[in-house]
Amino acid sequence: MKQTPLFDVVQVAGPDALVFLHSQFAADLNSVADGALRWTAWLNAQGRVLHVIGVWRLAVDRFALLVPFQRGAELVDAVQRFVLRRKLKLQLDDTACVCANAAGTASGISGLNLLLEDNASATNVVGEDFIDAFVEQGLALIDANASGRHLAHALRLDRFAAFSVNKGCYPGQEIIARTHFLGRNKRVLVALRCADDNRLQVGENVFQDDTEIGEIACVGTRLALAVLVVAVTEPTRLVAGLHRSVVTVATTFTDPC
Repeated sequence: MKQTPLFDVVQVAGPDALVFLHSQFAADLNSVADGALRWTAWLNAQGRVLHVIGVWRLAVDRFALLVPFQRGAELVDAVQRFVLRRKLKLQLDDTACVCANAAGTASGISGLNLLLEDNASATNVVGEDFIDAFVEQGLALIDANASGRHLAHALRLDRFAAFSVNKGCYPGQEIIARTHFLGRNKRVLVALRCADDNRLQVGENVFQDDTEIGEIACVGTRLALAVLVVAVTEPTRLVAGLHRSVVTVATTFTDPC
C-alpha cells in the first residue's frame, strides 16, 4: 500500500524567489547552493514557530518547499499575502512527491537523502514512518497542534542553521536576536522513548514526580520530542500524556549538529 506522504511540496519560481524566501524564513538562504536543502522556520511576530520547512534550492530562481503534515496549502495561503509586487509564483504542487533515495540530495538527517519524484511513479515515499528519523536527530516537524507554541531556540533549530541572528529582518527576527544575545532561552529539547504502547500526542504534558515540566512538540512511532523547562539527563525516567505513559530520556540536544 502506498504511503501517505509526510511532506507537501510547494514550488516557488521567479526572479524574486530567493529574495522573497530569504525575507520570510528565518534561515540565511543566500548561502544555500544550487541543489542543496536547508531546514528553516516560518515564525510569527513573537518568534514562535508556525512551520518547520525544508527549502530546496533547485536553481537560483526555483525552489521546492517541503512542508510537513499536509500543511502546504495553509502555508501558501499565509505567505502569499506578502508577495505583493515581487516577481514569483508560489503554488502547491500536487504532482510531486518527496522520496528517500541514496542517490538524492542530503537532507541534513543522517542516512536520509531525498529526491523529488512524480506522484504517479514515486517509490519509497517519505511518509509518517520516517518521523522517528527526524526526532532521533532533534528536528521537530511542526503540525497544526504544535504551531505557534514554541520559540525557535526552544526547539534548538540553531542546530540545523534554521535561523540566523545576523541576516536582515524577517518575521520574529527581533525576538530571535533578543533571545540569542541576552541568553533568555531556558528551555531544553529532549527525545523521549516510550516504554509502553500508548502513543503520545502533540501538546500533551511531561511530568517529573507529579510536577509538570514540559510539553510534547513532535511525535513519531517510537520516539517523541519534548520541550522541557528543566534540564534532565539520560536516561531519566519521566511520565507523559493523558495515560501517564512511562518515557525515558533518550537524548538531550545541547550541542550543534
